[in-house]
Amino acid sequence: MATTISELVALAVVIYVLWRFAAPPIRKMMANQQQTVQTQLDESEKARQALAEAERKHADAVEKARLEAAKIREEARADAQRISEQLREQADAEVERIKAQGNEQITLQRQQLIRQLRADLGSEAVAKAGERVRTELSEPEARSASVDRFLDELESMAGAEDSSDPAVSKNSGVS
Repeated sequence: MATTISELVALAVVIYVLWRFAAPPIRKMMANQQQTVQTQLDESEKARQALAEAERKHADAVEKARLEAAKIREEARADAQRISEQLREQADAEVERIKAQGNEQITLQRQQLIRQLRADLGSEAVAKAGERVRTELSEPEARSASVDRFLDELESMAGAEDSSDPAVSKNSGVS
């Protein structure tokens, strides 16, 4: 039994030494470890919250970007439509201007053609009249008949003027 008691005393001394000298640094290390673990857990929680906040902000930013892109697309469509309408109006105005210019040019060409045809017709008529006069006056009998006819026409015109003009009638009655 003495060995048992001495073993128990030795065990008690070892436990006391461990308790007195080894336990405080172990407890301190365990406390430090627990504090480190707690700090890491707190940091992890903060990181999770920051991640959740970042994801929410990201989702908000994506939604804002989506809305802004839709707005920009709509504005671009409206601008494209407006530009298209302006170009169409400009094209219509240009077509009208070209039509008016073409009509003016056609009118000018028509007037020029009419003047040219009249000039050509006049010169052709004079040429034909001259040719006919030459033909009619080339023979002596025809020349004599033409002169007689001309004189008859002059007399008939003089007689018509005398009867239609009262001044001529008075003068002719006085003589």
